[in-house]
Amino acid sequence: MATLKQDDVAKNIARYFLYRCNDDGELITPLKMQKLVYYAYVWTLINNRKPIINEKFEAWPNGPVLPSLYNILKKYGSSPIDGEFLNLSNEKDLSKLRESLGEIIPILDEVYEKYATKSAFELVTITHNEKPWKNARKGLDATQPSKNPLLDKDILEEYEQKR
Repeated sequence: MATLKQDDVAKNIARYFLYRCNDDGELITPLKMQKLVYYAYVWTLINNRKPIINEKFEAWPNGPVLPSLYNILKKYGSSPIDGEFLNLSNEKDLSKLRESLGEIIPILDEVYEKYATKSAFELVTITHNEKPWKNARKGLDATQPSKNPLLDKDILEEYEQKR
């Protein structure tokens, strides 16, 4: 993978998923995008044994959230993310995006194929039933805000058998 500033990794993963959605004629909301980026993190962690994003996902009421990505996408609210975020005006821009993601593109494609057909709320339900989110939310009310991180060890334990 080409060298990227850490905050660009999550953003570029999200841009890649938006590109795939646009290519398929699908819309994607920030909530669903958070879940796709989370599963991209999970699958690359399992494959590479190291995180591709230094920032931790937090156990928010609607599932795992990456705060930096939330801050970028919050202007869309519950509306679909538009092409302005994608920022690909030509094939050269797409090539740069692909180059920046390098060897993880096959993993991103697997994640997209497995999860993109599910609604945002189906993905919320799935994450709510998994150990990393449950452990990070222990002792909290369902709607209580939280900055508790989802731990890589919990992610590895939960997903190694599922993938």
